[in-house]
Amino acid sequence: MVLVLLAVFLITVMFVNVVSRAVLDADIAWNTEFGEFVLVWATFFGCAAAARRGLHMRIVELVSILPGPIRRVGDLATRLAIILLLALLVWKGLLIVSSTMEQQMSVLYWPVGLQYLAMPVGALLTMIFVLYETVLLASGVSDAGLHSE
Repeated sequence: MVLVLLAVFLITVMFVNVVSRAVLDADIAWNTEFGEFVLVWATFFGCAAAARRGLHMRIVELVSILPGPIRRVGDLATRLAIILLLALLVWKGLLIVSSTMEQQMSVLYWPVGLQYLAMPVGALLTMIFVLYETVLLASGVSDAGLHSE
């Protein structure tokens, strides 16, 4: 739902700007900054949405040829590496946010840190979904949609 709302806002602003240019020969000054802001947030929310649905691209050739128990270990190790990477993105992202919150965008005058906040928020949401998938995989409840490609 959030992704749909972001897309609607972005399309509306871009459309109004095109009409404004064509009809009034005037540009909406904040159009570019707003579009950039929305695209950054949509990218990180899209990452979380893909993780929630198990739709992230996977290269499974190596793991898929392993016998069942060893494959499960490989799948778990992969997920743990992803969780560590996501934790790093949350941590470093929060550092970037805190160091840029005093800066302002040049046209919108919003804190720059709000744009960078997309990274730790998106990474945290993605991590929650990957953790859930990892728990299911570790407990044997599900293969978590693995090797269906």
